[in-house]
Order: sequence, then structure tokens, then C-alpha cells
Amino acid sequence: MSLTPSRPTRAGSKSAKLLVVAATMSAVLAGCAAEAASPTGTATGGSAAVATDQTNTSAVTDLVEYTGGTAGAADQSLEPVTIGWVNQQGGALGFPAATDGAEAAVKYVNENLGGIDGHPLKLETCFVVENEQDGNSCGLQLVNDPEVRTVLFGSTITGNQSFLAVNKGQKPILMANSISSTDAQSDNVFIYNGNPSSIFRGLTTYLDTVVGAKSVALIYPQNAQSADGAKVLQTALDSVGIEVKAVGFDPSTTNLTAAAVASGASDADAIVPLVSTPPTCVAAAKALDTLAVTAPIIGAGSFCFTDQVAQGLGGDAPKWQQISTQTNVADMSQPDVQSYIEASTTAGLSETSQTTPDAALAWGLVATATRFLNAAGGSEATAPAIAEQAKSFTGPLLLGSATVACGANTAEPGLCGAQTRVFEYTGNGSYTALTDWLEPSGT
Repeated sequence: MSLTPSRPTRAGSKSAKLLVVAATMSAVLAGCAAEAASPTGTATGGSAAVATDQTNTSAVTDLVEYTGGTAGAADQSLEPVTIGWVNQQGGALGFPAATDGAEAAVKYVNENLGGIDGHPLKLETCFVVENEQDGNSCGLQLVNDPEVRTVLFGSTITGNQSFLAVNKGQKPILMANSISSTDAQSDNVFIYNGNPSSIFRGLTTYLDTVVGAKSVALIYPQNAQSADGAKVLQTALDSVGIEVKAVGFDPSTTNLTAAAVASGASDADAIVPLVSTPPTCVAAAKALDTLAVTAPIIGAGSFCFTDQVAQGLGGDAPKWQQISTQTNVADMSQPDVQSYIEASTTAGLSETSQTTPDAALAWGLVATATRFLNAAGGSEATAPAIAEQAKSFTGPLLLGSATVACGANTAEPGLCGAQTRVFEYTGNGSYTALTDWLEPSGT
């Protein structure tokens, strides 16, 4: 058996941006694996201080009720209601599973949820290949198309700002995870799962109120983006009185034992390795295993729970905890995960895509957009009416947080969903939920 990779990674500036998102994604985020090889015991990281096996008490399982639709198929003879879809794919680094999830969700809406007030839902796609300028092209295509009522963003690490510069607040932009806090400061943007600041503040809540940590060891690769992420986390930890010792390391090194020792990992109450590529994940796991740490090890996102990392460690991914902005779709004990797997299978979503955070985020975002369109007038929905529905939504979010509050953070008014959950990888492709939804510190 093998772990199903959640997304490709590569060294360099792009993977560093992914680290800062750590949920984000875009996934910035859910640590999903379908299967894993026999556990090797590598870098287990204790979790005796935390509660285990937490079921999501706000799980959404009724898609007809959630979307405000009607059971049955849309009338294909009626004019479609069109939404835009922007996703990064087609280049060296891309996330095509997000589009797979969005297309499957549209199919399910049309075949099982009555479409949009009886009209079929249509997805107008535009892809960011690699460059920021691609976002400008997508903006010109989708913002200038009068048929497009609202635009949804899948998994992207570039192109957002150039797209938003074209949009200028004209159409509501719906995002699951955002790559940066600047997105949340843009007009008519609604982010429902989280962004870098919310996930690091959520991690702070977990370390403070659940683990009860007084000291944290933090290691990270020395590049601008990772250093920024480490600074955000350190500031959040400082705000609740948790002592943190942050140590940067050369991203090209294959031995992180010295960095782990320098960070005080052997004596800390918790260890946070901000690593996002297979080589750095493997190096961090080996270093922490060498030190025989027993404190919880918490990773941000799903980057270290992949085939490549498992192979580098001799058979299985590290048995760390992970913080996530969405429900982990590898945890089949969760009722909303069971509902998602059943519905998306009906819609033809492949198992390979189904178990990725990108596809799950896209599925949830399309369902949420369907809810807004139905409530905003169905086939007559206008951009202002959709924006009003997006702004007033309070949750719970499908495959996401229990509560939503757009504008609750005045510094980032577009950040609507900021709660996080923590899961633990227990080996053989299995995860255990350690918490229900946690509020981020500092709000």
C-alpha cells in the first residue's frame, strides 16, 4: 500500500509560499491520505496531553438543506446560471484535483439538488498556469463576462492580486483558503476556510488551551517566505505567553539534528516543524526521531503526509499531529466526510482526487456558492445580492468550520472562516481527530 499524495511539492520559492499558506490550501491544509504502508515508528511525537477522537459536532450532511435546493435534477432546457472558476494548473506546479472537485460538485448540484432554482449550474473555468499575469487574463475573461455571477477560487499560489486588480470589487469573489492576508483586505472578497494568519493563530490556540504548552521549539527553512510565516507564529505565541525558540536552517541541508537541538526540541512542550517539501519533512522527522522527543509534533497542513515522505522514512509518514482549516477527508469517522465521499462518488469524482484537500475544498465551495445563488434569487441572482448572502452567512460550513463571521477581524474583513481543527496521523493511512473547531487567538 502507499500514501496518496495530497499535492506535489518542489524546492524553491513556490514551495516556500505553500508553506506560508500551510491551509491554506489550499488546502492550505487537510492532510489527506487514502492508504499508508506499515508504520515504522518514525518520529512519533507524543500526544498524551490532548483529548482524542473528537467528532465534528456541527457536521453538515444534508446537502439539499445546506444549498437550499430541491431533491432531483435541474431542467436542462432552462438557461444555465454561470459561475467563474479560477485554479492553478497546467504548469510545473498545479492542483488539478481542485477542478475535479468543482466539476463533480456542479454535476451533483445539477443531478441531485435541482440546480439553481431549477436552472442548471454552469462552471466557466480559467486557469493560472504559473505567472501572476495569468490572473490578469482570468480577470479579463471572467469579470467581463456578463453571464458570470460570482467567481470561485480553487487552489492558487499566484495570480490572485492581478485578478483582484481587474475585478475592483465588481463581482463577489469566493475563496476557500487564501494565499495571503492581502486577499482578505480586498473589496468583495469572502474567504471561508482560512489564511496564513488564521491558521497560525489557530495553532496558537491549540498549543495554549489544549496542549497547555509553556515552551515551543520551532524550526523552519531560511528563506523570506518561511521566515515571514515563522514570525507570524512567533508573534501569536508571544501574545499568549508561550516561550518560543525559533531556529532557521539551510533549505538544502539533509540533516536537521543541529537545528532541532538548537531549538530546544528535547525539552520543549511542543515542536512545530514548518517544513513543506519531502526532503525537509524527511530530514525533520529523522532529526526528531534521533532526539527521541516525546512532546507533540504539530505540522501545518498535509505536506509531510505523502508517498514521497513515507518512502524517505522507510515505509510510513511521520506520526505527527496536523492543524487544518477543514475536516480531514481521510478521517472516515466524521459524518460529514462520510456524506462527502458518498455524494462525490455518485458524481464520479475519482478516489485519487476525492481524498485530496484541494478537491474537498472545491466541493465545499461550489456547494456554498449554490446556497448563496439560491438565496439571492436563483436564476435572477445579481452580484450585489450574492455578495449580501456571502457576507451574512454564519455557518456551519460544509466540510469546514462551525461558525463563520465575515468582517469579525477588522484588519482582514474578507476573512469569514478562521476556525481550525487538529488531527493526528496514526499510521496505515489513518487519522484521529484531536479537537473540534478551535477559535484563533487574538480575535
